[in-house]
Amino acid sequence: MREIHYPITAEEAGLAIEPFLKKKHGYSTRTIKKLKHYPEGIRLNGVHARTIDLLSEGDDLCITFLDGDSNLDNYIRYDSDVEICYEDDDVMVYNKPPFMPCHQSIGHSADTLANVFAAHCDKLGQMLMYRPLNRLDRDTTGAVLIGKTRFSAAAIGGGFHKVYRAIVCGVPEPREGRIDLPIRREKEEEMRRIVAEDGQRAVTNYKVISDNGAYSLVDFTLETGRTHQIRVHMSHIGYPLIGDVMYGQPSEKINRQALHCAKVGFEHPVTHEAVEVHCPLPDDMKKLCVEFGLKE
Repeated sequence: MREIHYPITAEEAGLAIEPFLKKKHGYSTRTIKKLKHYPEGIRLNGVHARTIDLLSEGDDLCITFLDGDSNLDNYIRYDSDVEICYEDDDVMVYNKPPFMPCHQSIGHSADTLANVFAAHCDKLGQMLMYRPLNRLDRDTTGAVLIGKTRFSAAAIGGGFHKVYRAIVCGVPEPREGRIDLPIRREKEEEMRRIVAEDGQRAVTNYKVISDNGAYSLVDFTLETGRTHQIRVHMSHIGYPLIGDVMYGQPSEKINRQALHCAKVGFEHPVTHEAVEVHCPLPDDMKKLCVEFGLKE
């Protein structure tokens, strides 16, 4: 159960509860309807309240999200030591390791981040819904942002930014740039993507952080979210990610593409403060940085 208390200020006095929740704190109509279904959902000074009730200065408006809105019964528990880079009552950020899917699929019913989250909730004594707000490929590491309540997931939605970090072959020129090239599937039934005029628009911003002449550590921000976007764009301009078998070539130095979601930033759904979470590079990429003399 998650309770959120809103002390009412003089400026907020006179507002009805529903517009206060919608306009001041980003609650959706759907979430408010859900809260109205149980007596503890919306309370004003400890008493069940209607959404049309008016607020006064000094009031305490309490919103309660009950446990029970959960899908965790569907997940086998996987008690794996996945790093948590940030957690409070509303959101959390995992630093996903390599070779772990975010979601269950055929062949991966018990070893996913969803299974890890289910085991974590057991330790918390809570039955929550698994609501990841971004997804990473199985072999890509880094930040996965999870909304722990219906409200927090809806309030953040797609309103967050990510920074990816990768080790690429060669040194991109210019060292900072913007790639605006459309992407589509190479063949309809296959996963591989290519740059093609009839594809969907894809925009990637990059900046070289460090290089040794043969390899570079590069940061990326995306203006669009196409599948394999960074990998496709960098391969197309001649600087594939090291270890990327699909868009480059195998490497004896790393057994996956060297791609990591290094940072996620968002406005906190309750406090409205800016939150920025950094996820350290995984060991395989750290080892390459040391070997290549690349400074993080």
